[in-house]
Amino acid sequence: MVIDSQAVILVAAARRFADYGYCKTTMAEIADDCDMSVGNLYQHFRSKEALAVACMSHQMAAKLATGLDAARKERDALAALQCFLLVRLRIGHDHFANTRHLFDMMAMINARHRDLLLRHEAQVIEAIAGMLEQGVAQGQFACDDTRQTAYDIHQATLRYNSPVNLKYNELSLLEADLQRLVTLLYRGLRC
Repeated sequence: MVIDSQAVILVAAARRFADYGYCKTTMAEIADDCDMSVGNLYQHFRSKEALAVACMSHQMAAKLATGLDAARKERDALAALQCFLLVRLRIGHDHFANTRHLFDMMAMINARHRDLLLRHEAQVIEAIAGMLEQGVAQGQFACDDTRQTAYDIHQATLRYNSPVNLKYNELSLLEADLQRLVTLLYRGLRC
């Protein structure tokens, strides 16, 4: 069986960053968690910051992919949009509600790698736009500018992806709030 060293490293690093924080985590600890030498770890990632960026990128991509996979199972555009938003909320909540240390990692990514966050945001907006286009094609939504509307929906749903909100709010409360928001959005979008 072939072991993907990079995947093992990303899992170990993400766990370590979540439990101890970015600032207090060392490459030696991550290497130890992976049962490898520090030199071997540096063969995969040139620095702790590069590893943190890779972890964040991997987590965001997985969250987006899982949301899209769930949305694709729905035939109805509104159900797809609702499913996409709820699945992403649940994944985010699962990650951040049990994370003891997230602020130093988020601060570093936001300060030094904002481009990563903006690229991910563009991908999310594109995904929502696709669902809106599906709804227009199905005669379910009336939407002149799907890209702008997708951007607006993304902005309206940021609360359900904010690490701070996810950490300090119960999932059931956030789900109920998001369900009401989707109902409100549908009233504005329907033909």
